[in-house]
Amino acid sequence: MLSFFAWYCYICNGVAIFLNSILLFLSSHKSIETIRELRYFLSNIAVSGIVFSSTILVLQPQMVTRGSMTIRVIHGPAQYLPENSVKAIFCVAVVSYLYAILSFPLFFIYRSMILANSNMFGQYFTKNTLFITLLIVLVLCCTESVFLFYSSIPYADLLDRANRTTSIVEEFENSTQLLNQHLRNLDINSQHPTTPLSNVSSGVIQTQEELNQGKHHLSLFGDDYSRNPLIIIFHGILVVCHVLSYLILLICAHFMLNTLKRKQGTMSQDTFLENELLVHSVFAEAFVPLLLSAPVGANAVLVTVYENSLKWQEFLPAYCMSMVPVLSSFFTLLFIGPYRKAILSFITLEFLRGAKSSTNNRNNNDDS
Repeated sequence: MLSFFAWYCYICNGVAIFLNSILLFLSSHKSIETIRELRYFLSNIAVSGIVFSSTILVLQPQMVTRGSMTIRVIHGPAQYLPENSVKAIFCVAVVSYLYAILSFPLFFIYRSMILANSNMFGQYFTKNTLFITLLIVLVLCCTESVFLFYSSIPYADLLDRANRTTSIVEEFENSTQLLNQHLRNLDINSQHPTTPLSNVSSGVIQTQEELNQGKHHLSLFGDDYSRNPLIIIFHGILVVCHVLSYLILLICAHFMLNTLKRKQGTMSQDTFLENELLVHSVFAEAFVPLLLSAPVGANAVLVTVYENSLKWQEFLPAYCMSMVPVLSSFFTLLFIGPYRKAILSFITLEFLRGAKSSTNNRNNNDDS
């Protein structure tokens, strides 16, 4: 039976994948031309949201801190994969999350320059230029994920520390008890002698067959900054990216609103309100990951200082970060006019009524 944590990860990230898929479809729809450059950014962010939610869904990580060691216990479907595959999936999650974090400040810088002098900057900020810039951002994100991948320490050390962590062992025993019993029943039914137990360590029981064939095991990977300082570089870059993103968003949003007020006399009231709403709505979407990462960062500082994480602290990162792609896509669909109208049109079947009305008008014209 699935735990509450597993249900939360499946439902929350499933909803995130669904909402971001809708956002990606609408952003790719050619009929929404009023916010062409925003569609280009939101398409990339929707893809990163889908990828990020998919990785959290298959990982479902529990972050356990013991001393200077951080143990990532995998509870999702990825627990059956090899250690390097699990690390690779986690690195993909880092790339997709950091890509979205850095894409929003880039969009605000772009819009600020366009508002400041559209004639001067319009020729430089083309679709090809934006593509190259986003590609550079993607390369930087991949470099950050490399730091995480190579900051890990051997599995044997993590397992040894996990065997001294009662909560991890108990959860592992509960999830594998039925599997072990089933394997023993298969041995009996096949009239083979039961394989003797070969590994009993703090309650983690594995048969020799399970060890030899690489069957279900406690899926772990982690780091230790006292043994591999590379993880310090990873966290340092992550903090710098969040701080820079926060500052750029604030400065650019303030500059854009002031520019709009200064140019209010040269544009219609509808255009002014539309641009002002665009700034507020995109700012709200961009601020979601920064807002939800704050408790995760504070929690990381606490467990590092006290060198021992509590039960609720171990699941807090997954709970918070799973909500990032959900709220980010939800705010976009709710507050940005063309997206909201497209959703309402689909829900109310307005396109069917429009097609029926066109058919009736055509028939009336033919009769006349």
